[in-house]
Amino acid sequence: MDATSRRIVNALKTAIRREERTSVAYVSQAKKTRDPAAKQVLESLAKQEIGHANKLLTVLNKGADLSVLGKKGKDLAGELHVVNDDIREIEQSNEVVKVLRKAAKAEENSGRLYRSLEMIYKGLDVGDLFGKLAEEEDKHKERLEKLLARM
Repeated sequence: MDATSRRIVNALKTAIRREERTSVAYVSQAKKTRDPAAKQVLESLAKQEIGHANKLLTVLNKGADLSVLGKKGKDLAGELHVVNDDIREIEQSNEVVKVLRKAAKAEENSGRLYRSLEMIYKGLDVGDLFGKLAEEEDKHKERLEKLLARM
């Protein structure tokens, strides 16, 4: 496996761990909150994040052909990075409004990651998957922001 392929595989593995960790953080915070609307949103998002992890795991297990990236893809692969500080902040927050704000930021960051991967895999089925995941993360962020606006 060449260096580019290794970077992409590592990015996929990191994204899977991020989705799983986000789900666990949402479940944990849902158990702590007394706000029924926040609890429902966090529980729903936790399930969706596990769905994202499973989709990514399927891509990883199918061994997507990373050799077809071409020059542009190889250049973009070097720019991939995953931030987990936002999830750490969710895990450490106790106030429901802060949790929801941090969750919205985490969803935004996940969307950025998937848009980067979409650009790398542009024109391939896996690129379409990453584009759809980015859209889902945007919807999660909007849902959290709507809930925050009502609080």
